[in-house]
Amino acid sequence: QDSSWFVGVSVSYLKSDETCPGATVGAACDDKATTWKLFGGYQFNSYLGIELGISDMGDWPASVSGLGPATAKFRVFETVLVATLPLGQRFSIYGKAGAYQWDADYTFPAGVAGSADSNDKDLTYGAGVRINFTRNAALRLEWQRYNKPGDPATARRVNTGKAGVGAPRSVL
Repeated sequence: QDSSWFVGVSVSYLKSDETCPGATVGAACDDKATTWKLFGGYQFNSYLGIELGISDMGDWPASVSGLGPATAKFRVFETVLVATLPLGQRFSIYGKAGAYQWDADYTFPAGVAGSADSNDKDLTYGAGVRINFTRNAALRLEWQRYNKPGDPATARRVNTGKAGVGAPRSVL
């Protein structure tokens, strides 16, 4: 495979490792979300590439006993190195690791507070399988872990993992 630029889109199912990422006493939370990601990057050769991505991690609703609904909305901006092992012309497996910046917007019940915003950075890693249909079109099945998004002052930091399907396309 020659070096090339690529772009793509993916849809994933995300789940936190705790039952209530909004961890307030008396809260009932949804610890799952559907996410999407736009990504692009450069494949240096058959074995190494770099990828940039922006993800909407969905809304994480919670219901605080006696006070009403609360939500957390997360966005992620990531930069990862991707190491690929080709298994013939059509299939390859890959691993990725890098850093991400998260941004969260929290909306709390009227009796608690109005809203809050926070952001920080941490590490991400993942693995997947790529199936090449043509030289310019492929399908990726992948799992990715985000270490500790969330603000301990407004909610709590939890690990999240997502599994999904993506469609990268070479553009040059």
